[in-house]
Amino acid sequence: MHACMQVGEVGELSEIFQWKGEVERGLEDWEESEKEHLGEELSDVLLYLIRLADVCGIDLAQASLNKIIKNAIKYPLPPLGHS
Repeated sequence: MHACMQVGEVGELSEIFQWKGEVERGLEDWEESEKEHLGEELSDVLLYLIRLADVCGIDLAQASLNKIIKNAIKYPLPPLGHS
């Protein structure tokens, strides 16, 4: 049940961006009410994600660190001074 709820919340979040296209950092051209709505939907996704991780017995902080390490190995930064 929790996973389905998460999918629904992500769907609501994606609807916000559906007609916006690319957004700029800080959302300068967004109305305050739009930013508030976005914050609410992001919070919903975060809270359901935390709850789902708890139900599944996943240490989300450790899983995130592990993923960052895996990504750093899989996608290393180019050496300095090279393009």
